[in-house]
Amino acid sequence: MVAEVHFDASEIEALSRAIAKLPGEIKTKAMARAMRRMTTMARTRVVKRNAEHTKLPQRIIREQTTAYFNAGGNTIELVEKSGWIPLFKLGARQTRRGVRVRTRGSYKGMFIAKMESGHSGVFRRVGKERTPIREMFGPNPAHAITNNPDVYMQALAEIIQENLAPRFLHELDRILPGRPM
Repeated sequence: MVAEVHFDASEIEALSRAIAKLPGEIKTKAMARAMRRMTTMARTRVVKRNAEHTKLPQRIIREQTTAYFNAGGNTIELVEKSGWIPLFKLGARQTRRGVRVRTRGSYKGMFIAKMESGHSGVFRRVGKERTPIREMFGPNPAHAITNNPDVYMQALAEIIQENLAPRFLHELDRILPGRPM
């Protein structure tokens, strides 16, 4: 995915000449700082979109999402590693007819149990007898991104388009105090 950034202002040419006159190490340092900030902004935006899409609390998605910044290549890598989230972790409650999970609905014939290992979960019987039982899971946030990459790429492109240039100028201003640009 290639993100396009468009700028439309009368002072862009003068600003670009002023930036071009700066030493390379100052420009690199300012861009690295701006990209680090873009990394945290990207993580926040992706977590928010993913929470809306999967109908999960942001804290659950945030726990499974990490963002990396590669200063050498000026690239951002956003990684969401996620397994299937157990229904029990989503606030399952036992009812007479089965299990009720907030934002997920009712699951007839299922039950909450605590295993000898101490693990609690929502289970259902899969055989005609009382065993075997199988644990039930909710959504997988990483699948939401894999199955809808355009939605998340659009969010990242918006962040870059709206924030990268102003953040770069802000970081230049912090590096070069007292110098008007």
